[in-house]
Amino acid sequence: MAGMTGRRVVRVLAATVGGAVVAGVVGGGAARLLMSLITIAAAEESTFTLVGTLGVLMVFGVLAVPAALTATAPTVVRVGGRWVTALLTGFGVATTGFSDGAAIILAPDSRMTLIAILVVGFGAVVAAHGQIAQYASRRLAGDATRPAAATTGPEPALA
Repeated sequence: MAGMTGRRVVRVLAATVGGAVVAGVVGGGAARLLMSLITIAAAEESTFTLVGTLGVLMVFGVLAVPAALTATAPTVVRVGGRWVTALLTGFGVATTGFSDGAAIILAPDSRMTLIAILVVGFGAVVAAHGQIAQYASRRLAGDATRPAAATTGPEPALA
């Protein structure tokens, strides 16, 4: 880390933790809301607990670390960090979010469109999760981010 002072490293690491927490709260909160809406749309009773919700927020926070850690890196590394976060979050959602698939399959036909829309919403949360982590981390890092000369040029869209 040439050119990185101790204070700057600490600031970037603190921003990484902060960005992961923000992404965990925002992404996890959105995912938990979508979980509840899918359960209700499948004509079942939503019985989510506070402990379960806090667990979801914590897991989403941990899954945001790769993106948050790469927030101040060069563009290629940043995009890679977002992909790692999207893959980890997507795998987690796919393996646990639809564990009660029978309830979705047995839902009334009239609700399938709504369920499909909510499932697409999960995809949007997964795609945005890393972007949120990086945005929050860069904002929290302030002037500890990349030098001004390296910030010129457009950043690619969410990959």
